[in-house]
Amino acid sequence: MLRGMGFDNNTYIFLASGKIYNAEKTMAPLLEMFPNLQTKEMLASEEELAPYKNFSSRMAAIDYTVCLHSEVFVTTQGGNFPHFLMGHRRYLHGGHSKTIRPDKRKLALLFDNPNIGWKSFKRQMLNMRSHSDSKGFELKRPSDSIYTFPCPDCMCHTNKSTDSRSSPAT
Repeated sequence: MLRGMGFDNNTYIFLASGKIYNAEKTMAPLLEMFPNLQTKEMLASEEELAPYKNFSSRMAAIDYTVCLHSEVFVTTQGGNFPHFLMGHRRYLHGGHSKTIRPDKRKLALLFDNPNIGWKSFKRQMLNMRSHSDSKGFELKRPSDSIYTFPCPDCMCHTNKSTDSRSSPAT
């Protein structure tokens, strides 16, 4: 998916995850394709991680912090982690954080198609990236989470003139 979206083997990738089952074997193809792939265990020493090791929420906080300050965030799952992270990135960067949210339904259909060629797959991935590459403000639909879309209608971005009119004169 990442290669199809135009990321090459010089791309630095931080993989935010818990313990990966049979990691050496299952991660080998990804590491071969992206040799600059890193995890918190690769970046931090055993001593640095020791205070966090037995606490999954603390380990997740390390992933969250690295992803929060990354140039691009690519999410492939739902749940609280990516939703809070996308909203936090939007808030910190005034809506200008680059986030790629691949369409999982389309991905499943593409991965399930044994007859798709590389050119067709890459075209679909680039198209998916251009549609999900949300940099800038997105309009929040009424059903969207305030955590995912805190801008521009966030409570902390109130109109200053309204605030001054409503506060009593001293």
